[in-house]
Amino acid sequence: MRLLIVLFVIALGGCKSSPQYLNTNTLMDQYPTIGVLTLSTESSLDAFEPELTAFYQTKIESELMSKGFKVVNADVVRDFQTEFEENSTGLYNVNTGQMNETLANQLFVKALQRAAIELQVDAFLFVGVDTVRATFSNNIFSSYVASWYGQEETYLSEGVDAGDVLGSLFVQKTGYLPGARLYLRFRDPDNNLLSLAGGGIELLARFDDDGEVQTKTSDKLFDDENELLQALQLAFSDLASHKQKKK
Repeated sequence: MRLLIVLFVIALGGCKSSPQYLNTNTLMDQYPTIGVLTLSTESSLDAFEPELTAFYQTKIESELMSKGFKVVNADVVRDFQTEFEENSTGLYNVNTGQMNETLANQLFVKALQRAAIELQVDAFLFVGVDTVRATFSNNIFSSYVASWYGQEETYLSEGVDAGDVLGSLFVQKTGYLPGARLYLRFRDPDNNLLSLAGGGIELLARFDDDGEVQTKTSDKLFDDENELLQALQLAFSDLASHKQKKK
């Protein structure tokens, strides 16, 4: 089975100014009790969700507790959200089936607020694995690696000689490949984004000797525990590195 990656969607993402994310210490000071939801993956990575959850969930919770946070399971948020959606009217257009995004967001906030009260938590942590852009350059001094969220990996498939592929990449001096990222997304009960941190795991596709993008087969993905662990360390290092504005 091959993993289907829509490369052009990744390439279209534009650059945005960095928001003021809270770092670990500020989160601990202002939101000491965190409701953690079970890890989720984007739809293209659903097949890997059970193994990624088994690897990351307890490690992330232990890491938070080691930094002084009180950790509470907050999967009830999804239960409340489902309940509110099932009991609402007008969530879907009866003619087109299209979801009313405004109403859906309101119900999600309602679920967060109810969970915050019942669990007595200050904020929520959404953990997941998604696909982001990994930047590469064909400059000889780049060592033929793509980089994203602290991670680096060669952008050439196994057995591919750099001399065979660089000619086809020469006109594209820089570009993007899909890379898997572990993310930590903190939100308050009003669904305001408090902080976001990430750690790169591995590339989901690389170049073959014809210079064509070749997706990795599923048996070659998420099979290296050292890579998975490094992504976790990178994510928490990213969280700790956010600079706070002086008051």
